[in-house]
Amino acid sequence: MAALTRTTRKRALSLAKDTPTTSAATIKTTATTRATIKTTKTTTPKAPPPSTSAAKPHPRKTLHPPTKVHSTPWVSIQIPRSELDLTTTLKCGQSFRWQREHQELPSGEISAPTWSCVLDRRVWFIQETDDGFRFRTVRPSSSTTTTSTKSPATPAGVTWRTTGKEEQEELEKLDRAFLRDYFQLDVSLTELYAKWSATDKNFKAKAPFFPGVRMLRQDPVENLFCFICSSNNNISRITQMAAKMCSEYGSPLTVPLEQESLDSTTSTSSRTFYEFPTIEALAQDGVEETLRSLGFGYRAKYIATTAKIIQEMEDGEAWLHGLRKLPYEDAHAALLTLQGVGPKVADCVCLMSLDKHETIPVDTHVWQIAVRDYRFRFEGKAPKAISPAIYKAVGRHFVDLFGGYAGWAHSVLFAADLRTIEGRVKEDPDVVKQEVVEEEVERIVMKVELKMEEKVMVVKQEIEEETVVTEHIKDIKLEDPLDTLPTGRRVSKRRKAV
Repeated sequence: MAALTRTTRKRALSLAKDTPTTSAATIKTTATTRATIKTTKTTTPKAPPPSTSAAKPHPRKTLHPPTKVHSTPWVSIQIPRSELDLTTTLKCGQSFRWQREHQELPSGEISAPTWSCVLDRRVWFIQETDDGFRFRTVRPSSSTTTTSTKSPATPAGVTWRTTGKEEQEELEKLDRAFLRDYFQLDVSLTELYAKWSATDKNFKAKAPFFPGVRMLRQDPVENLFCFICSSNNNISRITQMAAKMCSEYGSPLTVPLEQESLDSTTSTSSRTFYEFPTIEALAQDGVEETLRSLGFGYRAKYIATTAKIIQEMEDGEAWLHGLRKLPYEDAHAALLTLQGVGPKVADCVCLMSLDKHETIPVDTHVWQIAVRDYRFRFEGKAPKAISPAIYKAVGRHFVDLFGGYAGWAHSVLFAADLRTIEGRVKEDPDVVKQEVVEEEVERIVMKVELKMEEKVMVVKQEIEEETVVTEHIKDIKLEDPLDTLPTGRRVSKRRKAV
């Protein structure tokens, strides 16, 4: 893990100067931009308090959807659930734009859940099946493009465009290639799960309930700005913010409601989807004010400033994609030069869009997992925040334990800890929440800090045992081990409260 010091930004600049990539000039440009922004702040007087009247919005371009779209038929992909669990993968806090919904069929029955999202200039619809999943896409017709004007307008209707067999096959080939890259299907999860289970008993206990959890290979722009929104936030609210960014600044794509035949007919009933905004769109004047009005708070400034920093670089958005070619330490340090990007956000981007598979983003969930399931302990009082030392220690532990794809293993443990999916884990103390003290251990001293109704109680427990003592830890609470022992087992115990 990279060192987390106050000199990281300076180090990033020096690294860039010595690295023969396009990032050298661009990071230098970033530093100049940030210096200019800082100078402006010191020389500009404070703005007067906001008036009661609404401020005039900054004029911005209004994007219109194409009037002709093309839909592909459903295509089935056979893949075992051990290699891809679609629901858990899309729901475990990696991506925040996939929407799941059910539809009522003509027969009155409810369809299987359909996941939808706009990626790579086309709307994706994906459904899980018994032997894998199936997908279809809707994209702008090759004869039309998204246009930009300064006044809003609504198309009267959207037209399906039919294609020949040869073009259909070519589009299907492109779609399959995109999904293989996006879900990183060339990585064998079965082999990785077997390796991790052999290494770690805790992973082995949870793996059967969470098969097929994959890391997505996301677009770095979407990944970066969504995780800037993740500061002091939860998955539900981040999802709402991502949707608002897209509807305000993303290119629209209107899709007619699905019909029995995809012939050249015009549909007056349609639904509009939005792409994730480009760097150029988020760097427009007035973005910060608009996002603040939409409830982004202080994150609005981070989004607007970071977009302008990247846009003013020599390579612009290509600089961000170019970080895939750099080592983890350099890519991580470069991301820290952006506004609203701390160590955890930088690690999320490294893991989820920059191909740094060993990266471990450490937040409160991961820290609690480390304490509860991997016996992380601390001397004295429990820390109120994750310090740089704790961050590094937790990350190093998981990398040492799981190896080069440690970030993928960490995502399985993270998914198992989420409340939205935790119902899959059976509350069986012999399987999930069990810590075993090895034989021949004569003495164990545990220090556990419990916070109950704003009162901190420190309990020091000394256990002397002849054989194995089982401890159950839930939410960093130490229960009485005698409550879990089978009848007839004799354990001598001495407790001293401090």
